[in-house]
Amino acid sequence: MKKIASNILLLILISANTFALSRDAQVSLLTQDAGDELYAYFGHTAIRIKDDSLHIDRVYNYGTFNFNTPNFYLKFIHGDLDYCLSIDDFDYFVYVSSETKRTIHEQVLNLTYEEKVKMANLLETCYTTSARYYRYDFLKNNCATKIRDIIEDATDNRINFDKSGFSGQYFRQLLKPFISKNYWIDLGINLATGMETDKAASPSDYMFLPVYIYDFFEDSEFAQKSYVLLDATPEKETKFNFSYLSPWIIVLLLIAFSFLSKTRKIVLYTISIIFTLLGLLLFFLNVYSLHLAMGSNLNVLWTLPAFVLIICRKRNFHDYLKLAYLIIIILFISLQSILPQNISFTFIPWMLLIIVIILLDIKVINKRIFRKKKV
Repeated sequence: MKKIASNILLLILISANTFALSRDAQVSLLTQDAGDELYAYFGHTAIRIKDDSLHIDRVYNYGTFNFNTPNFYLKFIHGDLDYCLSIDDFDYFVYVSSETKRTIHEQVLNLTYEEKVKMANLLETCYTTSARYYRYDFLKNNCATKIRDIIEDATDNRINFDKSGFSGQYFRQLLKPFISKNYWIDLGINLATGMETDKAASPSDYMFLPVYIYDFFEDSEFAQKSYVLLDATPEKETKFNFSYLSPWIIVLLLIAFSFLSKTRKIVLYTISIIFTLLGLLLFFLNVYSLHLAMGSNLNVLWTLPAFVLIICRKRNFHDYLKLAYLIIIILFISLQSILPQNISFTFIPWMLLIIVIILLDIKVINKRIFRKKKV
């Protein structure tokens, strides 16, 4: 009955465009550790408002999306998928975190009573209006940056994340610790993201990752020191991370098959087709997607030209096309200090593979390596 009464009270307060809290109300930042699913790789952050006298204990979460949205994946790739603010019962939030093995850290914010009330009003007003929905962008407008913005608004910029001590890192560098636990995720994200990811992040930009909002409050007077609200950390596996060895095993095997006359052409055409399709995909994302991170992607330059290896097989100038492609890859590697987009270490085995395949397919080199012995 108490819970029903508190919900009725909330509805009345919201309809009156105000949200009253007692003086003992508490506003906290909840930070979830990273999870095993890709969408959870970067952790999560939410706001908790707790008021025991009003029987309120709610979690405000800007990371909600609807899988049943028509054309969900196309909308996500295009960058016009709306995320929204949701409100969860605190116990349910903890239950889900426990089930997904994600530890929760809580930091109680040191806010004035007026700031607490304003925070609650901003969140409730957002939830009950069209402002609840927002256009998701991985780098600039996500579940963490929305929390950053609502905290700044509620405190009239008394809490200003631009005044943090974070500096000197590019977005791609900030992402690396989170994606490095799996080579294939690391490779995919670095391939799909372009020049925007290699721009320097401002102090406020760091907050697109929940851990930096957590660190900001941990090192400031704006919050009490964090404590572990839920310890759901799975047991650490001490086994060797095979994912970073596997591409080298694959590449070395393919290179070995490239030296065999019966399988050389199979390897050549297979890798050429894969690189060409990858280049077309990156070009498509570059043109089609509204995500800033996927725009102006120079990785198209060293993947898409692989089509020259599968066309014009009988033309004399084909070797010149292959040499031109080889030069593009070498320049892309050697001019890293000049280019506005960095290559990832994850590219190296595949770049090495395509270089070797090109060299073995150039007629002059091919004849010298594979010339038949005179009888």
